[in-house]
Amino acid sequence: MKLVKRLSALAFVGFLGLATTSCLNNDDDNDYSTFGFFPTTKIEVNQDSIMPAGKTTNVHVTYQKTNSCQDFIQFSLLQGSTAFKHNIGVYGKQSNSTSCTEGITLETKTLKFTPKDAGKYTLRFWTGNEEGSTSPKYDSIFLDIKAQ
Repeated sequence: MKLVKRLSALAFVGFLGLATTSCLNNDDDNDYSTFGFFPTTKIEVNQDSIMPAGKTTNVHVTYQKTNSCQDFIQFSLLQGSTAFKHNIGVYGKQSNSTSCTEGITLETKTLKFTPKDAGKYTLRFWTGNEEGSTSPKYDSIFLDIKAQ
């Protein structure tokens, strides 16, 4: 009976040791990401490719990254948007890694814009904040969406 108790106690201690040990790298404190918006630098749409209401128009959005550890996640609707005026940000993440290389790079992603209604739409993309302020700056593109 004593042997069973000792083996049970040793098994329990061994289980606790395995349960509290990480199999990942030893520097767990630095494995995190921060999230935010990338400033846009260019917005393009081919006027011949603007589709009617209910169909998708491709809007090409170029944004700026400052290092190799930044990644695009999605386009995000920002505060102040209305039915025909959309404030949009390029949402992304910054991973914390020692292998990041610094340097400004530009990437382009396609926003698939599919309005339900015909009308004149304003798509305003966040380009940063006013210098010395928290007031946002936007670059706009105007789309005249026709009925089907």
